[in-house]
Amino acid sequence: MIENLIAIVSTLIFSIILFHDKIDNSPLWRATAIPLASIIGSGFLVVAPLLYFEVGSYSPFAMAFLVILAYMIGSAIRYNILEVEDRLKNNSLNKISLIFERLSDIALAFAYVVSVTYYLSLFGDFSLRGIHIVNETLSKIIATSLIIFIAFYGAHRKFNFLAKFESLKLAIILGFLVTLIFGNIKAYYKGIWHLPEYKNFSTHSLMVVLGMLIVVQGFETSRYLGDKFDKVLRVKSMKLAQIISGSIYITYIFLMLYFFAKYPLPKQGLDSAIITFSKHIATILPLLLLSLSLIAQFDAAVADAQGGNGLFKELIEKYIPKFKFKDIGYIIIATFGLFIIWTSNIYEIITYASKAFAIYYFLQTMVASFTALKHNKDYLKFIYFSFVGSIALSVVIFGVPASG
Repeated sequence: MIENLIAIVSTLIFSIILFHDKIDNSPLWRATAIPLASIIGSGFLVVAPLLYFEVGSYSPFAMAFLVILAYMIGSAIRYNILEVEDRLKNNSLNKISLIFERLSDIALAFAYVVSVTYYLSLFGDFSLRGIHIVNETLSKIIATSLIIFIAFYGAHRKFNFLAKFESLKLAIILGFLVTLIFGNIKAYYKGIWHLPEYKNFSTHSLMVVLGMLIVVQGFETSRYLGDKFDKVLRVKSMKLAQIISGSIYITYIFLMLYFFAKYPLPKQGLDSAIITFSKHIATILPLLLLSLSLIAQFDAAVADAQGGNGLFKELIEKYIPKFKFKDIGYIIIATFGLFIIWTSNIYEIITYASKAFAIYYFLQTMVASFTALKHNKDYLKFIYFSFVGSIALSVVIFGVPASG
């Protein structure tokens, strides 16, 4: 089957390119790869079936909305990299911005709790889907085992053994996209290419789309790479990561429409449906995408657990300096994570994760807004960042779970 050959060869070619010394050692690529892999790892495999189920042929437009919203939020965080970081170091940041910055640290720490739960819940669903099982209880047991492992291993031995999987994940995704492009072109020349029927786009549809903000989350990691890269490079690489990931997301969603029109989605487990559904594109893809999903979810869960533990550690050192056990962040993440796992389904967890990061994004836009006003007297940026913040806040207020 030529589709299998295309999937394998294109994945290998992209792997060779991305692992080439000139690219792998490029500071711009290394600074871009971290947020890029985080953004795509957040929901690449989840988003297509869920969006299509909710909004049908409007999926590319819904995806474009999320991508644009993420870029607008990213502009606030980029502004904070340039205008806030130095003021934080020399204690010259205005009080209002400082309050929002401190609150955003707390919000991000708890957002990491939800995101770790989200990734491990997806890991459970994807691993079972690989053996053609859709079972919510079994998935929760797998997620529970992993979150306990991460908590205790991370607290005592760290995760220094983990390799960086960013380039491998991107190679598989790009190979998948090439196979999708081939499938669409093949259908077009056979005269059978068509789009599915349009669904009614309602207020509820918009609320579901808002609740899926988590799928474009991850760009904010550039804010916290100051020990590795300078400010200018982080701003440039975040922009690049968002442009590349946004282009990949929108292209992917559009290319999937033909296959969604031709083949029915499964009635259960939409969050992991792409694994088995991809056999209609190329029979090798379920194996490639299963590998991608397990690598991406575990890698992302560990990264966010480490990030969350680091933030909790900073908060404890700042507010409870006499507290001895500095790595208690892992235990906090596990405790709240287990509660979320056993009281929520995967669609609710996706929305919780979106809202948790939306709170953080709202606070960061407020930091940018008042920094622009108080320090730079830039009233246009104050209005713009306040507007972006209001949209982030609308995710918190109006976002609802998908019904898949």
